[in-house]
Amino acid sequence: METRTKHTYRTAIYAFVKDILVQCPHCAGKALVRTGDFQDMKFEINGVKVSCLKCGYNKGLDKVPMRGKHLIFGTPVDPFFHLPVWLQTEFESNLLWAYNREHLDFLAQHVGAKLRERNGFKYQVRSIGARLPRWMTSAKHREAILKLIGELEEMAG
Repeated sequence: METRTKHTYRTAIYAFVKDILVQCPHCAGKALVRTGDFQDMKFEINGVKVSCLKCGYNKGLDKVPMRGKHLIFGTPVDPFFHLPVWLQTEFESNLLWAYNREHLDFLAQHVGAKLRERNGFKYQVRSIGARLPRWMTSAKHREAILKLIGELEEMAG
């Protein structure tokens, strides 16, 4: 694990909005929301769909205009169908969650870094690095949080 990071204050949550692991609304198993190239923040949602890996549940969003569509970012639900994310666990009455393995890798880098450099990006408050809660980034919780991230990585498969 690196002891310093230089890029976590430039990355927005939208970077992880692809292939989101969620809980199936039909059987509560692991399902996958495929978002295609949505992280490019287009003006139209095209081809986003959820498919269950266990029961075969399948639902899609085709050519939905962004205007009027309520998307939710930065919460433990997928932005499109508002299904609970699969990768979540509790830590001292707080919820640790991630959209996918790439999101978990990012969290592990940021939490595991003993030195987090902003590199001139001190006012980038929309970045995920700037918005992570104190309980997650605290040095006293570092080992426990990294252990939980490891457990979530196992859940991701």
